[in-house]
Amino acid sequence: MKTLNLIYVMRIGLGILAALITTLVVDLRVGDPLITGISTGILFYIITYYILKWRFLNKVEKQSKIFTMGIGAYFLTFILCWTLFITPFLTPPTAVFAYAPENPVVGESISFDATASFDSDGEIVKYVWYFGDDGTGTGKNTTHTYTEAGEYTIILRIKDNHGIGSGTEETLTVSNAP
Repeated sequence: MKTLNLIYVMRIGLGILAALITTLVVDLRVGDPLITGISTGILFYIITYYILKWRFLNKVEKQSKIFTMGIGAYFLTFILCWTLFITPFLTPPTAVFAYAPENPVVGESISFDATASFDSDGEIVKYVWYFGDDGTGTGKNTTHTYTEAGEYTIILRIKDNHGIGSGTEETLTVSNAP
């Protein structure tokens, strides 16, 4: 096998190895995992470049070929494998909410609280509320007032710092004032 072809094949293998190392090293709870992971992949590429340069310098015509040969294959393999390796470790956040008062009436301000929502592998970064009467809200805590009696489906959608979302819904009955 020609030296440059060997380097190309090695780059693919090194891309898989870099993805595995990045999956094991990058802690999803600390910092931005995307930036940390890509930085680790680039650092691994640079280190392996010097190893390949040391090993194959006398066997190639142009030294720059050692750096460029297989660079696309390396990063494509790295990104694909890293995504496949890390995806099973990512869990969706769990949406939970409560409201008060328990039996609201028309015109009464109802408080909605999603502080019981959680994400086991990160943090929740977005809360969106749908109140069933074309009203919406954002944030961990919000309030809403209904102008008509009836049953309304309250939907809470949340998204975590990895871009994974989930939601929950509950039916709320609003009655006329006594």
